[in-house]
Amino acid sequence: MTNSIAKKAKKDVVYGRPRLLTHVEIIEGALELGLEGLTMKTLANHLNVGTATLYQYWNGRKELMQAAAVHALADLALPHDKDQPWSSYAYEFALCIQNFLAASPSLVLANHVREYGFEVQFKLAEQFLSVMHKRGFAPKEGMRIFNMVGSAAFAGAVEEIRNNEFEAQKETATEVALRQFARLDKNEYPLFSQAVEGLTSPPNERIKNLLRAAFKTIARERGEPEDAILAPS
Repeated sequence: MTNSIAKKAKKDVVYGRPRLLTHVEIIEGALELGLEGLTMKTLANHLNVGTATLYQYWNGRKELMQAAAVHALADLALPHDKDQPWSSYAYEFALCIQNFLAASPSLVLANHVREYGFEVQFKLAEQFLSVMHKRGFAPKEGMRIFNMVGSAAFAGAVEEIRNNEFEAQKETATEVALRQFARLDKNEYPLFSQAVEGLTSPPNERIKNLLRAAFKTIARERGEPEDAILAPS
């Protein structure tokens, strides 16, 4: 091979890989696979690119997962402020977050606080506090309710995911609980025997009862009528 041919061949070699993806395409690919247990290699295979390509966009898995969580949240339709009572809005907010998380197990099963940081919570809290502020709650008072709502929604989502797993097996949580309880000596559980079905009541019902009790305490502190808390619309 002459020197001129060798030089031409060298010029024709392209090192590296062009950026064929957008940040959004990578994020959506991650959400399609599910964030729990996701690796950059698995995602790269899914997107049909080399692992090194992903690192041209993100510093690592942690940064990508945080972006994916924020991206998913951007599509979340939070409840509208329709001048409804504060307790009604707070419950609607809790139900919205609960349903979103239940439909996105990856965001529940992964260590969302450590992996995603607090950016997601900042965005949710700002909207919630704004609505509560219009109803006479100072930011710190509103944050107290936001924490209640968030904890209840997360717990409700876990229960919904659990129920969905039972349904995937063509059963309900109640049926499984009753079947397992039937194997036991009822005399050892005289009180529980009278309330066993309540153990597996629907998540929405349990979360509503939990929030109703908490909201009644807040209403009492504010001098508001307790009987209007979470009243049926």
